[in-house]
Amino acid sequence: MKNKKVLALVAATALSFSAFPHFAGAVSDRAIQEKRNEIYDIRAKQSTVQEKINHADQAIKKLQSQQKELSEEIKKLDLAVEETSGKIRNVTADIDQTEQDIAQLKKEIAEVEARIEKRNEILKERVRSLQESGGVISYLEVLLGSQSFSDFIDRMSAVTTLFEADKQIIREQQADKALKEKKENELTEKRNRLQKNLEELKQLQQQLNKQMDEKNRLMANLKQKEEEHHSHKMALKEEQELLKKQEAAVKMQLQQLEEQKRAEEEARRRAAVQPKRTSQPKRTYSAPASVRSTHDDGGDSASSNVPAVTSGAFMRPANGPITSGFGYRSFDNEFHPGIDIGKRGSVVPVVAAADGYVFRSYFSSSYGNVIFITHVINGQVYTTVYAHLDARLVGEGQRVHKGQVIGYMGNTGESTGPHLHFELHRGQWNPAKSNAVNPLNYIN
Repeated sequence: MKNKKVLALVAATALSFSAFPHFAGAVSDRAIQEKRNEIYDIRAKQSTVQEKINHADQAIKKLQSQQKELSEEIKKLDLAVEETSGKIRNVTADIDQTEQDIAQLKKEIAEVEARIEKRNEILKERVRSLQESGGVISYLEVLLGSQSFSDFIDRMSAVTTLFEADKQIIREQQADKALKEKKENELTEKRNRLQKNLEELKQLQQQLNKQMDEKNRLMANLKQKEEEHHSHKMALKEEQELLKKQEAAVKMQLQQLEEQKRAEEEARRRAAVQPKRTSQPKRTYSAPASVRSTHDDGGDSASSNVPAVTSGAFMRPANGPITSGFGYRSFDNEFHPGIDIGKRGSVVPVVAAADGYVFRSYFSSSYGNVIFITHVINGQVYTTVYAHLDARLVGEGQRVHKGQVIGYMGNTGESTGPHLHFELHRGQWNPAKSNAVNPLNYIN
């Protein structure tokens, strides 16, 4: 029974590695340790990403707090602007009223000026001598010209009356002139004061409006930064999830290596204790036809457009012209970490470039529908990325084979037209794309 279990373990191990031809042969402790180191590295990256997410959360909270404080300041400014606008309306109304008062005063002044002018004419006619010589001689001549004492008394009475009338006219004249000057000064002073207040209020309003514009600009800037941090956080979450899937894939590979090593050690132990037998023909394992199935092309219209499987580690993932190569591009001065294959046909299948394991299959805001496949070829880890797909035919945790249709070319995510964006990384995928290599150097 024990022997049967060992044989079953060996057979199961051989079957589990049918998708990874690089595992053929003895498994070394170094290979196992390398897998463990990969897991440690991925976990370290996950920790770093989590720290970045925490920093992004803190930054978002800080920005939201700043927006709240700024919002309170904007409310205060709104109230100040409203109050100032009310004062401006009141002062403007006062100025309008003052202008009306001035218009009325001008009418009154015109009447006073008419009275003054009329008195001036009377004074010119009646007391010209008084204005020219002081008036003493004129009145004296009137008195000395009397013919009798009674005539003198009559003349004296008349002169007194005239003199008092002249004095009254002069007093009224002076009073009217003083009134005119006083009213003119008062209203002019009031108008100047109101105009000054109005200018000051308008300047205050301009300052408040400038502050309001600045606060609104700062608010818009804070909101933009918050959106950027939210987008950054979403990208980090996406990266975090990708790292988790990578860790799961490497753990699976490590488990397979450890199982194969245990099976090999058990086989060596059994070979050492059992007597040598006549050598038998070496049997090789061949995967069932159902495992190495024909391309799942989803229909006859696409079957003719499936790229032919070629020799070498990797094959072309789709038919079509190379519309954008690997490396820095002159038209946007950015590094292009893969190649773009243009769409030629209504339905263009996309196939796995090599045997591997799907550790991520989802919709990304940038990649659109995207599939990440990890491959281990001759002890070297590779990662291929198939982006902007119209549809995905394989899910996470699924093993795929070279040439198997995994999706269809599309235009999802940040794409300017239907095409396949294909990346090949010598090692694990990372956001910096530091492991990216030119796929054309690896495709036969």
